[in-house]
Amino acid sequence: MSVEDLERRVRLLCTDELGVVRVAEAAGRSKIDDLAFAKRWGDADRSRRVVRCRAGEDGDGAGDALGGQGTCAAAGWLALGRNDGTAEVIDTATGGDVGGGALDIGGVPVGVQVFGPGAGREGARLVTVTDAGEAAVYDAACDAARDDGSLASRLAPLRVVQEWSPAAKWKACDAALVARASPRARLLAVGGKGQGNDLKVYDVETRKVWYKAKPPPENWLGYRAPPYVSAMEFVPGNDGKCVLVGTGERRVRLYDARADKRAVMDLEVGETTVTALALNAQGTFAFVGNAKGQLQTVDLRERKVFAKFKGVQGSVRSIAPHPDGEPLVAVAGLDRYLRVYHTETRKCLGSAFMKQALSGCAWDVRGPETEFAAAAAEAA
Repeated sequence: MSVEDLERRVRLLCTDELGVVRVAEAAGRSKIDDLAFAKRWGDADRSRRVVRCRAGEDGDGAGDALGGQGTCAAAGWLALGRNDGTAEVIDTATGGDVGGGALDIGGVPVGVQVFGPGAGREGARLVTVTDAGEAAVYDAACDAARDDGSLASRLAPLRVVQEWSPAAKWKACDAALVARASPRARLLAVGGKGQGNDLKVYDVETRKVWYKAKPPPENWLGYRAPPYVSAMEFVPGNDGKCVLVGTGERRVRLYDARADKRAVMDLEVGETTVTALALNAQGTFAFVGNAKGQLQTVDLRERKVFAKFKGVQGSVRSIAPHPDGEPLVAVAGLDRYLRVYHTETRKCLGSAFMKQALSGCAWDVRGPETEFAAAAAEAA
């Protein structure tokens, strides 16, 4: 087989309400319509169900020799937050622990993110927030796998070589529902119910409030709905200065720390609680999913609902754009299906029945990229 005949596999990871990580694969980018369940990792235990998952991110967003941010060494990690109050980081290729072990974070996680070396750090960083509003930052030394001269070993994911140690802990709010760390783990945004505002953003190093949003104005009846933030994402390309928020009142709000403490955009999207948000790599479009299974696109430049996706039947729990900027987005929810859509045509390119209600999804780009590079070197 020649190098021209090779094609990178498509691989996605899903988490479910039984605590199992499930893998879906397709033979290549042109064969996504054959996407199917491939294997599972872990034992079923509802008490340890996965409530949050997030693909690893590079510490400085620089990527590596493979040429893309999605293929950075830390992209071989998947951070998991479980209902029993633990967090862990697994290898996206094998499902095994990357080192550091399971970490007791003292409550049900509403945000779990892991970052590789970068931004002045030589080790890995894990950021967690619990439903009680307790924020914590953990650091651990990490090292690349031993290089035996082969391409596969050179591109192997990083390994954590010590247990996670707390670097900072603080009370971020009283009752959190969602939390997100900005790229390079510089800022931490939290939101929930009964906070008096939609959003607080903390400087991770100083643990002080960096930005605090004002509540939305009263409506024509003089009523101000109490804050109910159900989804949140930082907008790419703004150094953490813009945050997109979804609420239980089917509102999507954009906050810009450079402009005002009130939302610069406030749209009604869908018919019920916003359950998942994601943005494209350019930060120009947002994908919004809700508890009714509606999936829509919001144009952040025009500040209006742009288009709708069809096919999702149950509550949307996770939306994952392709980390290398390809026009693909994966969607997982309670209807037990994992779907991949083309973001421009909004066509469903492929779907896989994953057997259980899903709580999250993420792309594994580095694993197939590593396999392709090794196969290409052998075929050359």
